[in-house]
Amino acid sequence: MSAPAGKKEEGPAEFKDPNLDLAKEIFIYMSAQIYTSNAPQKPDPKALAQMCFKLAEAFDGASKETPKVKAFLEAQAKAAVKLDNVDLSDVFAASKK
Repeated sequence: MSAPAGKKEEGPAEFKDPNLDLAKEIFIYMSAQIYTSNAPQKPDPKALAQMCFKLAEAFDGASKETPKVKAFLEAQAKAAVKLDNVDLSDVFAASKK
């Protein structure tokens, strides 16, 4: 089914990698350093881009392991309502009467 005329379809049109901007910054900096040097061998740009994405993913993963982020995530977990732990048997027993 298509969306009615005049209305946009909801949701992203394409996948956007959350590490794209960081990987792009790393790639620009590293390629400027590598390809402007006088080194006889220079890596393939595609291989350099792949390495930049791996570095961005590693940075993203490590940033979630800092003490401040861990404390925030623990506080969020404590504040969250866990429906699995709620006993609703009394509510259902009362409605059967």
